[in-house]
Amino acid sequence: MSNQRWTAASVVRRIRAIWWVFLILVSGLLAGMAIRTWVVPRLPASVGRLLGESEPQSSSAEVDTGREIAFWKSTMIPNFVSPKPGVDPMNMELVPVYMDELTQESFISVSPEVAYNMGIRTMPVQSDSATRVIRTVGEVAYAEPLLGDVTLKVGGWIEKLHVDYVGQRVKKGQPLFSIYSPQLFSTIEEYLLSLKRERSPRPTTRFSLRTDDVFSAYQKLLYWDVPESEIVRFRREENPVKTVTFHSPFDGWVIEKHAFEGMYMEAGERFYRIADLSRMWVYVTVFEYQLRDVRVGQTARLSFPYRPGETFVGKVIYIYPYVDPKTRQIRVRIEFPNPDLKLKPAMYADVILESPIPGKHLLVDQDAVIDVGKRRIIDGVSYPVGQAYVMVEPGKFEAREVVIGEELEGGRLQVLSGLKVGEQVVVSGQFQLDSERRIKEANLAMLLQSRKKK
Repeated sequence: MSNQRWTAASVVRRIRAIWWVFLILVSGLLAGMAIRTWVVPRLPASVGRLLGESEPQSSSAEVDTGREIAFWKSTMIPNFVSPKPGVDPMNMELVPVYMDELTQESFISVSPEVAYNMGIRTMPVQSDSATRVIRTVGEVAYAEPLLGDVTLKVGGWIEKLHVDYVGQRVKKGQPLFSIYSPQLFSTIEEYLLSLKRERSPRPTTRFSLRTDDVFSAYQKLLYWDVPESEIVRFRREENPVKTVTFHSPFDGWVIEKHAFEGMYMEAGERFYRIADLSRMWVYVTVFEYQLRDVRVGQTARLSFPYRPGETFVGKVIYIYPYVDPKTRQIRVRIEFPNPDLKLKPAMYADVILESPIPGKHLLVDQDAVIDVGKRRIIDGVSYPVGQAYVMVEPGKFEAREVVIGEELEGGRLQVLSGLKVGEQVVVSGQFQLDSERRIKEANLAMLLQSRKKK
């Protein structure tokens, strides 16, 4: 019996302990709700965020400005939005996005902090002259009009070579070789004999040589390209000579040699090929669409990668009238002066052809335009269309559709429409702005669709 009473007393004590614990928990909960309701709202916002509390939810229309709030977004996370105020996962306060801003689809508003984080940088639209540039590779070659072959119109044996190696510099009138030719020898004899008979008393026979005979032999020697100095030597010596020396008809350098002492050379066979290197030709190729920027008389600039800062200036002298069927390219010939002989045949060089576009043009940096894959036809010509962002005021950017003309040297683009002189166009961070605009369009579409459901 005593054990039963003792057990009942312990049960009562346990019930009372549980009751007190319940009262304490309820009191603590009520106290916490009171603190959250009356104390936390009166604390600074930063302290409230540290305690994990959001600011009081606002209505759909802000009291201070009367502007309708569409949603709240994070200043640090571009794609984080919320239908009510608060903080983002980085514990940063959300900012409101107003309906009037959201409905302006071409405008993007960002805070200075966000613009800095995006790396946004702008440059002004300029009005300046423009030049189309063709960069190609050229091969240096001999100028064909300055090439000459040394041949004879009569055959003979080479007795002496005065120019005996390739690359030797020769001047016009310089002795090249001496040959023995039976035909020349007999003609020289005939010429000297005619001179003797011309000076002697003329006989009365019907077979006497006349002055015409002298001139006939003399003319024959000239036709065989015997130098006048050699003919004078024949007259002075008054005896036939075995060898005749021939002189160079050109100034230049020997680039081919086919003659050797003791060799018999047929009439018309090439002894030497001599090239004047004071001017050189450079051959380049251009594509079909580049022909509009190439014309005869156009200035060309040539340079070598291993000679930085040194430039040669020449001009286009000929455009070949056919297209290579394999490469679809057209050959162009350019002539360059070569007084210092720095241009040598078979060299490869970088060649630039410039074609100025008449008038002034709107120019922007190539990075300012985003390719959207569209085209527009203007005056029967199809031009690419891109997207650019213009800063209309600090923190506010407008998306513009821009029609692009020519791609110019230095990473610049010719703008046909969509921009004005002096406007600040974004050249860095435009892809982040474009992403922000697309998110904005998507949010607006979702917002409008949710309102239709309501």
